Amino acid sequence: MGVNVHTPRKAGLAATLLFLTLSVTVAYADTSAPETAIEYHHGFSFFGELAYPADFEHFDYVNPEAPIGGDLVLPVVGTFNSFTPWIQKGINPAGYGFVGAFIFLFDRVFEPSDDEPSAQYARLGREMAWAPDYSWFKVRIDPRARWHDGTPVTPADLLYTHQFVLNDATAAIRNGLAHIDRAEQTGPLEVTFHIGNPSFRNPSAGLSIGHLPILPAHYWERAENDITKTTLKPPLGSGPYRIAEFDPGKRIVYERVDDYWGWEVPSVKGKYNFRRIILEYFRDNTVAREAAKKGILTFRGEGIAKDWMTSYKDFPALEDGFFVQEIQEHRSITAMAAAINLNTRRGKLADRRVRMALTYAFDFQWINRVLNFGFYNRVDSFFDNSDLESTGVPTGLERELLERYRYALPDELFEQPFELPSGDGRGINRDNMLRATELFSEAGWNVVDGRLLNQAGEQFRFEILVRNAGEERVSLPYAAALRRLGIDASVRLADSAQYRNRVRNFQFDAAYKGYWATPTLGTYLKPFFHSTSAPMLFTENWPGIRNDAVDAFIELALTTYDRDELYAAGRALDRSLLWGYYVIPTQVEPGGRWTYWDRFGRPETSAKYRYFPFPETWWIDQKKSAAVDAYLQNTSE
Repeated sequence: MGVNVHTPRKAGLAATLLFLTLSVTVAYADTSAPETAIEYHHGFSFFGELAYPADFEHFDYVNPEAPIGGDLVLPVVGTFNSFTPWIQKGINPAGYGFVGAFIFLFDRVFEPSDDEPSAQYARLGREMAWAPDYSWFKVRIDPRARWHDGTPVTPADLLYTHQFVLNDATAAIRNGLAHIDRAEQTGPLEVTFHIGNPSFRNPSAGLSIGHLPILPAHYWERAENDITKTTLKPPLGSGPYRIAEFDPGKRIVYERVDDYWGWEVPSVKGKYNFRRIILEYFRDNTVAREAAKKGILTFRGEGIAKDWMTSYKDFPALEDGFFVQEIQEHRSITAMAAAINLNTRRGKLADRRVRMALTYAFDFQWINRVLNFGFYNRVDSFFDNSDLESTGVPTGLERELLERYRYALPDELFEQPFELPSGDGRGINRDNMLRATELFSEAGWNVVDGRLLNQAGEQFRFEILVRNAGEERVSLPYAAALRRLGIDASVRLADSAQYRNRVRNFQFDAAYKGYWATPTLGTYLKPFFHSTSAPMLFTENWPGIRNDAVDAFIELALTTYDRDELYAAGRALDRSLLWGYYVIPTQVEPGGRWTYWDRFGRPETSAKYRYFPFPETWWIDQKKSAAVDAYLQNTSE
């Protein structure tokens, strides 16, 4: 019985002949461990503990009897121009996520549980086994799994997806999964993933394999399909929805697949209850907001505090109880939700004192009071609202870890708590601006005739790249403050395509980007913060962080099996990043801001580790929806 090895790249005739010449037939024998020593499990947890038994029927936070039907209409501000998944070219539509929510077309190997920190359960993969040292992970495919054309999911699909990730996925995906260096078919429905670098043989590797959405080899290997190029031909999937219709850059409609193979899989049951999910694209949030208020949209997140506070005043539907404004408190990690990233690849920003000075000039308290009605809190940790958040001065195991890399860290880190500069909110910010001037002077920049100059007489120039009106509103007063320091500061509003192109190619001084995190960390740390990701085009490491201590704490977090050591490594990493002043932390919501027409039903039990399990677990309540329709009709007459 042979094993087919797949590559997503189009090959010329010579390359194809060479590939066929070098191909060999191997048996399904597995030499990684004796067969009797292998135990397969229905789930995988970072800490080795699963809340749900092997015979569980569904997650506790879903309604397995939820009615099916209705349309969910959501706004997206931006555009899309390609259906080819997860390559560096083009912009995918919403619904194409690689991790997290909003993955409609493709099944993941395992499904995350929102009831537990970093635990997953069988989905496309029926079960998983792993080596005691996490050097390999075996995935057995559910024999029921089918693509939407009826073709069974096979090991060839997992092997193809792995090769695609290695060769053609975005830099962030490639770098985040680079630890999976080899995959082989080891059974009729089994693939074994091998973790090459011993530094990354850890539970996080298992979670990354579980998160992997799988692509159809037989579809992308057809002559007319090329996964290295953009296309507007909807691809084949295996998930709960398929693309029914679309208008490029304007609208996309996902329809529920009635004969989806996975409706009875316990980790899926009770989810994906809308008949259609319709994504309407807008260029501007103001237009999207008005569409929501008119009932064209059914659900919308409100991203701007000013509009949250003012745009729904005297709105009759809100007063009459048919329209809802809801703030859902954060129950789990919020991470560095929003920040201005400083590009250390620019010579003037390579100096930590310069980045620190720029941070002192940012008057969060005034911006929050005047522009945002005091709505936001300030985020002050890369792992905010979690056990990974650093506080006070380092002690115990965390300090021991930090001491090993004292040469790569500032002395203040060991003796002072990290505190962001704070003003009184009046807009004067005198003490912080004086401190910024001192720091610039220490770094060789001094004010001469009202201009901040270096020894060569060059003025400090600083451009803040923004992508929407909300970021522009925050940046304009910041740029004004920088000009008072003698800096030639400007704000550049770019459209989504231009913005992506510039940050992908490091053509920026400062740009807005937040960072997500999980309660147990994971392989995403590498593309976010590790030195190896800094020089890669399309990287997620926008600041270009290169620091031995940061690298070491990431590698420890990804290799330790000990809970205490994991949290100590996370806090040490957090502290190292904060004291590096690679980003200027901006704001975090006190909770999710949602507006919606009261058409929905939702489970009585909420998941602990996901503060708003939308849209997977919600449904259309026909009685409520009919009442909303009647109200809209009456008020429009």
